[in-house]
Order: sequence, then C-alpha cells, then structure tokens
Amino acid sequence: MTGATPTGEELAEYRARARDWLATASIPELPDDYDQRARALRDWHGVLYEAGWVGIQWPAEVGGQGLSAHHQLAFSDELARARAPQPAGAIGLEVVGPTLLKYGTDAQRERFVRPLLSGEHVWCQCFSEPEAGSDLGSLRTRGVVTDDNITITGHKIWTSWATDADWCAVLVRTDPDAPKHRGISYVLVDLRSPGVTVRPIVMLNGDAEFNEVFFEDVVVPRENVLGELHGGWKLAMDTLGWERGGYAIRRRIENEIVFSNVVDGLREGGAVSEVEAERVGSVYLSLRAFRALSHRTAQRLVDGDVPSPHDSVDKLILATTEQDVMGLAFDLGGQRRLAAGSRPRGLSADSVFRSFLYGRAATVYGGSAQIQRTLIAERLLGMPRGR
Repeated sequence: MTGATPTGEELAEYRARARDWLATASIPELPDDYDQRARALRDWHGVLYEAGWVGIQWPAEVGGQGLSAHHQLAFSDELARARAPQPAGAIGLEVVGPTLLKYGTDAQRERFVRPLLSGEHVWCQCFSEPEAGSDLGSLRTRGVVTDDNITITGHKIWTSWATDADWCAVLVRTDPDAPKHRGISYVLVDLRSPGVTVRPIVMLNGDAEFNEVFFEDVVVPRENVLGELHGGWKLAMDTLGWERGGYAIRRRIENEIVFSNVVDGLREGGAVSEVEAERVGSVYLSLRAFRALSHRTAQRLVDGDVPSPHDSVDKLILATTEQDVMGLAFDLGGQRRLAAGSRPRGLSADSVFRSFLYGRAATVYGGSAQIQRTLIAERLLGMPRGR
C-alpha cells in the first residue's frame, strides 16, 4: 500500500469532503435477500469507484488514489456515520488484493488491479479444504506443472462469495515431495475456466455466502502464478495477515452501523430499562476501544507492518466485538421492538436474526479465537509453545 501519514488538518479536510459527498449520494438500503443484496453492493461499488472513493490507499499508477490507510479509515468512518454500506469485493480490496499488489509482476498488476478496484472483477480466496482448515499446510489440492501451464485438481470449502466472484486466489500443492509448508503455489484462477464448479453452502442464517469450489483438471497458464513457483506459503501468510488486520477495519465499520441502527430502534421502541442501558453502554465502549485499535492498525499499514502478530489481536477483538454487537441487536433490537412497527434503516427483524447467527461464527472464520490467542501468547508475549 502507499501514502504517508497525513497531518490532522489534511485528514479533517478529507473527512469533510467525504461527508459532503455522502450527504448528496443516493445511498442504497440493502435488501434482505442474499442475491439482491450482492447485486446492490456491486452497483454501489461502481458508484463509489467512479466518485474516487475506492482504492484510496492504493498507488495512483495502478488506478488508486495514492493516499494512506488513515484516509481510508476516515472515509470508512464517514460511511458508518452515513449508514452507508462498504463497496463489494471485500476479498479483493482488503485480503487478496494487497498480496497481489506486493508480489505481482508489472504485467500481473496491469492485468488484475484496475478491474479489481473498479468492481469489474470480484475476487474470492480458495485456501481451506475439508481436511485443511486451521492446519492449512495439510492442503491436498494438486497442481501438475508443465512448461506453460498448471493443471489443478482438488476441492476447496468455506470459500466466501464464490458465487459472486470472477477470480480466485488458489493455494495448490505443486511439489508433492517438498516438506509440508513448502511446495505450495499461489495461483490466480479465472472461475469461468472449464472444470471449475461452485456449489453454494446454505448457512444457518439462510444465506449462501460460503461455497465449495471443485477443480477438475483446470488448466491455468503458468503466468498466473503469483510470486515464486512452490513459494506460495509466504504469500498465503501475507494474505491471512491482511484478512486479520486490514479486513478488520471494514468489519468494525459494519458493526458500528448495526449498533447505530439498534440504538435508533431502542429510541423508537419506548422506554429502556437500566439493565438494557448498561448493556448498550458496554457494547459502545467495546466499539470505541476497537476504533482506537483501528487507528493503530492504520499506522501499521502505513509503516508496512503487515503481516504481523498484531494482526491476531485485531482478529480476536473483531470477533468478540462482533458477537457483542450482534447479540445486542438480537436481544434488544429484535422481534419484540421491530414487530411494534419500528424499522430503523437497514434493521428488519430478518436482518437482525440473520446477523446474529452470522456473528456466532466470528470466533471461527479466518482463524479461530483459540488460534489467535496462541499466536498472541507465543509471538507477542513470548510465552513458551504448548505441548
């Protein structure tokens, strides 16, 4: 990423410009239906891109704005203030994209980055497998290498937004004789390639955000290997660092919008008990602490300190805060109050229930809370490895 740390005056001016633009923008209210919601987010992505609000911290030479993570954070805060959704393409913008920018060749950047930023291409991340989730080094998806191509065969699972994606970053084992965490390559695959099958997984909340992806003799040009052949583990760790750090900023904003909607619903729903008020205050404090952490994360992004063990702190705080927010929405802003006729923007009874169920997985996806605590203990606190 790019951009120097801005002065307070520069950031205030940028924030004011974002607020003025959002005040006149036609902000979409997202439908409850998953497919309609995905289309609305993609359309909104296009609106934001055309107005210069996507790729804020990406270099100007690849189509970004050439600013800093602090500018991105300021704009995200203004999105939350306006109750506006984030752009589509979270995996491309915050997870896979930064790794592509860091390790890609000039030709790869020229080919992939501008369509990623514009929303023309939405990305997903094919890492986990049925028997290789937390132990990602055990992945079995095979890539047979020839002079010109890699032929991929295997099965990925828990792939977010694969039904909406055009491209995916796939980890494949290209050297079966290498040690466990070596011999893995990071390959960019067009999901329209012959032999790719995407099968939605309907989650507990009724959405089909997760997917299985099957690769049956999928032929991919060798020029689509990101980084060195057989050297994909380092890139995978970079991507996971962005997922735990940079992506946490996006989710924090989305959680703040849910919280604001809950508070509006409580105001419209009548008297609030002392116990309820205390719980709202507790969640508010958690969000404020997470916001302060986000500013530290933004500075780490400016300093190039990603991936880092601090990413695990971001992921752990995100997970626990998200569950607190969604639990509050379900308990205090759910059926009882919404059924009375109050419907704050974006907070139908269905969306409350769906978000609550989704939030239950926050301490599992992207690296479980137990794994994050282990990483924090060993790599930040210097505690001995467990036996």
